[in-house]
Amino acid sequence: MSKILTPQTSMQTKFFKTSLLAAMLLAWSAFSSAAQSTSGLWVGEVTLSNVNETVVGIDANNNIVAPDPTVPTPVQSPAHLRIIFHVDSQGQVRLLKSVAILNKSTNSTPDLALISDPSLYPNFANVTVGQRIATAAFDFGDINAAQMLTNIAQAAGAAAAVGGDPTNAATQVMNSGDVNAAYTAFVTSAGLQKAIGAAAAAAVAPAHTVAGTNGSPAQVLAAATAAAATPNAVMTNLARANQLQTNTIIPDSRYVAAISLIVNGAAAGAASGASSNYTLTDIGFSATNGALIAWTNAIQASGPVSAGYQAFLASSAYQSSAGLAATAAAVSVSNSPASTQQKQIVATASALKALIDNQVLAAADRVVVNEQLFNGTLAAGGSLSGAIYLGASHPTNPFYHRRHPDHTIGFPITRSLSIQFDSAGGTNTLQSAGFGVDRITGTYREEITGLHKPLGPNQNVGLIATGGITLSRVSPVDTLNQ
Repeated sequence: MSKILTPQTSMQTKFFKTSLLAAMLLAWSAFSSAAQSTSGLWVGEVTLSNVNETVVGIDANNNIVAPDPTVPTPVQSPAHLRIIFHVDSQGQVRLLKSVAILNKSTNSTPDLALISDPSLYPNFANVTVGQRIATAAFDFGDINAAQMLTNIAQAAGAAAAVGGDPTNAATQVMNSGDVNAAYTAFVTSAGLQKAIGAAAAAAVAPAHTVAGTNGSPAQVLAAATAAAATPNAVMTNLARANQLQTNTIIPDSRYVAAISLIVNGAAAGAASGASSNYTLTDIGFSATNGALIAWTNAIQASGPVSAGYQAFLASSAYQSSAGLAATAAAVSVSNSPASTQQKQIVATASALKALIDNQVLAAADRVVVNEQLFNGTLAAGGSLSGAIYLGASHPTNPFYHRRHPDHTIGFPITRSLSIQFDSAGGTNTLQSAGFGVDRITGTYREEITGLHKPLGPNQNVGLIATGGITLSRVSPVDTLNQ
């Protein structure tokens, strides 16, 4: 794979780039210019031009003068950061730290792949045309792994403070960490399968009736959708989905989305059959087929956690976390005559310290992820938001140096990012910058915590940097790692 990513000669470099460009242009020519979707790979630059001030001074009258930390002020020289996003066919946006663009085709018809997981490079050893794009400004670990350990410590501390069973409390939280298993149990349950049949059956008659009175396709679909959502089995599972989604320890929107997929799939199948003048029986088959296809998609829906997180859950370090936290919490409470609230604070702190001392938190920090989900839409007038986390013991934490006695552990860094794209009525919105290239601009903001004491009167403001962002779409491929 090294010959793909790091060509050995300037001649090879020129050939690879030229060949890849040709492949990308051919791929773009097959991509409809009229498409409104923003799916694909976007690469651009952030120009940080403003930061908040953290230095508190003293004026001529010996009064402390503190600048408003919520208001970034202009810098003398802006900083430039490369940034990489990918948007899939469903509009889900992911922040990437690197991506390899590979042409898998062996003939003149391009077949591009976008690989964000370096461990998959050996699968493309025979690819002769490729280019890797990376950014040094954005790297991240898995905040879910570290957060689960915090949740376990808090559960142990809360139970110990009131004389409960900290082991049982911590174990329950530890076992709840497998959100994929919990979702799979829901989406494959007998109750949900009953809802599939109910939604399909309910959509048939309304679709047939509206189509028979010369209703438009939109009216037929609307009638089928409204009917598919009303059966008791569907409503019961929707209520259950809302409850499970609310209570999941890691935010997971798949539960309610699964019900929506099934209802819409059944309705689309019924509407298609009715608009084709099928019999009621055939419309029923079409509705059932549409619901089953949607159910399959729901089963295969991507979850909110990474493969690294799943591997961490199975590790001996994670499996030991409940016992370590519970033991430390119980011991600290037995030695503390303080109030219940104070006991909980001491017990939780002791549980966290046990996880740190036994390298469990360090194991969580070492979980590596290659992409980070963002909320929102990458489109003119749209906005994006998300947070990235770099644990104190993450391999690339810039303040962690294994061979320096003062830096055997770094600082846990959290960066909250938000982007507001220019509106559709502006002059710098989604536009064609050249053949096969779309461009979009906007405003970028990030707030960093972990590197400086919190600012402001409420001590809740981090380091803030703002500026402009420009993104260009370099590939329409809407899938990663395939």
